[in-house]
Amino acid sequence: MEGWLYRFKKNSVKGATFERLMTSFKMMRSYAIAHMRIMDLTTEDVQSYINLLLINGYVFTTIKKQYNLISAFVKYLLGEGLPIRPVHLNVSLPIAENVKKPKKEVVTYNKMEQVKLQKAIAADSEDTSCAILLMLENGLRSGEVLALHWEDIDWDRRAVRVHRTLVHPASRAKGYIQEGAKSKTSNRTIPLSTKVMNALETLLESSESTTGLIFHSVKYPDQSIGYNALRKHIQKVCRAAQVDYREMHVFRHTFATNCYYKGCEIKKLSKLLGHASVTITYNTYIHLYGDALEELRNVVE
Repeated sequence: MEGWLYRFKKNSVKGATFERLMTSFKMMRSYAIAHMRIMDLTTEDVQSYINLLLINGYVFTTIKKQYNLISAFVKYLLGEGLPIRPVHLNVSLPIAENVKKPKKEVVTYNKMEQVKLQKAIAADSEDTSCAILLMLENGLRSGEVLALHWEDIDWDRRAVRVHRTLVHPASRAKGYIQEGAKSKTSNRTIPLSTKVMNALETLLESSESTTGLIFHSVKYPDQSIGYNALRKHIQKVCRAAQVDYREMHVFRHTFATNCYYKGCEIKKLSKLLGHASVTITYNTYIHLYGDALEELRNVVE
């Protein structure tokens, strides 16, 4: 499997995807299934492995990644004509109710907290405050913000082109910028709020480059400031605003919630967020959209 990953997957997927595959592979090595001969592997063995991961408390996404890794490798071997069993076909993944760790609740900042954060961001003199504003006002992922170059800003259309992301695998000391965002639909052009445009214009006046990274290291202009630096700055702003720090993704959730209350349709919201499908948007923010009973009533009436 390791040889297959390096020979066939490393150059056919994005760097971040390969890192995730290797993380899944390394995790599998600590279990008995990794030491079995592929010719001896049965559906029962794979199912037992899946069940063991469930017992050990892994979330569904982790369990599914392990199953996908096994099934992809088995499909490759079958394609090569090896006389092995299609052991992946009859394996059953656990249903959500049986997974020990429940899905994380979507947490957001309320209106009052947002007002406090906006004031704290405006009062902060560091360049990174503009990155926080982009997350709060336009829903960009932290990796997307940290990979932005000045050439990505369309000043005439008051928009930003998102087509890169900062990747920082656990196996590497430093992160790197990957061409292409999280998924194909994550590559998008979205409008910028007036507040963000003003902040970017102010930032540009003091910038030494109009094509380089917007949020770069002071010591190394060709390198992003990184996730840790952004996280520390957000924590600093939260302290100044007297608001609890609730992880970086909360800013994106807050943006999505604000869009909903402004009447934004789910398809438009999905496009703004760069989700791979409307289903992902709906499943993430189902607490907002509910069962749409009243909308359905209007149709029936």
